[in-house]
Amino acid sequence: MKFKRSLRKAKGAFVILSLVFCGLGFAQPFKIGDHFWPTPNRAFLDSKSLGTFLQPTSSGRLESALFGCVRTNGRQFHEGIDLKPIKRDRRGESIDDIYAFHEGIVRYVNRRAGKSSYGQYIVIEHPDIQPGLVSLYAHMRSVPRSISPGKRVAGGEKIGIMGRSAGGYTIPRERAHLHFEIGYWLGPEFQKWFDQQPFKSPNDHGTWNGMNIVGIDVWDFWQAIKRGSVRNLEEHLAREPVAVTATIPRTSIPDILQANPDLMTNIALPQEMGGWRVELTWYGMPLRFTALSREEMKGNPRVQVEVDHSLHAKGDTCIALARTGVYSGPSGKLNTLISRLFVD
Repeated sequence: MKFKRSLRKAKGAFVILSLVFCGLGFAQPFKIGDHFWPTPNRAFLDSKSLGTFLQPTSSGRLESALFGCVRTNGRQFHEGIDLKPIKRDRRGESIDDIYAFHEGIVRYVNRRAGKSSYGQYIVIEHPDIQPGLVSLYAHMRSVPRSISPGKRVAGGEKIGIMGRSAGGYTIPRERAHLHFEIGYWLGPEFQKWFDQQPFKSPNDHGTWNGMNIVGIDVWDFWQAIKRGSVRNLEEHLAREPVAVTATIPRTSIPDILQANPDLMTNIALPQEMGGWRVELTWYGMPLRFTALSREEMKGNPRVQVEVDHSLHAKGDTCIALARTGVYSGPSGKLNTLISRLFVD
């Protein structure tokens, strides 16, 4: 009997300690496919409602926390997903741990919240998936000093605490969240491009400025992982459909290929370069680059754009990869992307 009572007491103590640890932020990361969900909230994996894990804007529309043309009545693009906390301290501040979604190398940490609309943010490169492929974690409350550029992190490793930091405005306490994105780093010549733009503020973040990253549809990716239609990001990217094809009469090497040469389909460049064919998703992420000879370009001096209307339609309202009804030239996001990739 004494043994049984001692066992019950031990079990009770274990339960109490478990609750205390969970309340203090000792929750464990969990995997979806080959990757880790970046917060301790299991609601997405457990098929709970969107409101249990998404943090909308002040509009209250849950769609505003998702990827794409989801803000300002479809006129404003959001390049990530916003995830809400499940734990708060006595002051109501979020205290959720944030985890690396996959193993990688920390490339940048911004601890000066006022210097970016992302607030405190982290960029991690995942070269084992693809060189130049990165994940970004924004609005952090704090980032440990151990998380610094060049550090290798494991998938599921704690990299900081969720918060509400941002530059130029204050995110209300009740809307603290993690802004999470995955995308391609566009290459090392960002500052040259930035200096050519009419921006009024300086670039405080070097080549790891968020403007130098073009995001994938991270919401679609997580859903594909959860459905089991893919196991990992590499499989997902291989299945992304081409919505827009741009033929560009430029002979310089696109900057992104310095970071990720695997995106080029050619084994070698043509002897007489004439231009490039670039295939993009509906949201403007380049999937493949094909170097074209002068003969293949047929002397065309203008950018030509072909559009799969069935795929591109959902981005028409805010992305404008091509002018409505006029597909002889780029506009909107595509025009900006071309100027960035082929910076002089």
